[in-house]
Amino acid sequence: MMTTAEPTYPPLSTSEIQTLPEGAHVIVTWAGGNDGPHEYRVHWRRGEPYAQTDDDHRLGRVDLEKWLTYYIGPRRPFTRVWALAPHTEMTELPE
Repeated sequence: MMTTAEPTYPPLSTSEIQTLPEGAHVIVTWAGGNDGPHEYRVHWRRGEPYAQTDDDHRLGRVDLEKWLTYYIGPRRPFTRVWALAPHTEMTELPE
């Protein structure tokens, strides 16, 4: 997980978050702060999207407190989530 800048475009709505595919890369700012926005991947469990670090993904762990659509009040998301462009692996070109 890396700390990154908060994007300048609007965060996703809850319905948009619900359409994110497994493994999509997102930036998340938690309502509690947690030292600014962080990059995660989306992991689906029990029909809900969760933020998952690359390390947690490799180890098969899910932090159930990182629920991306948790609410603190009527229609007020606990988090702000932005989608990132898909990551591409850099491969070495043949000589």
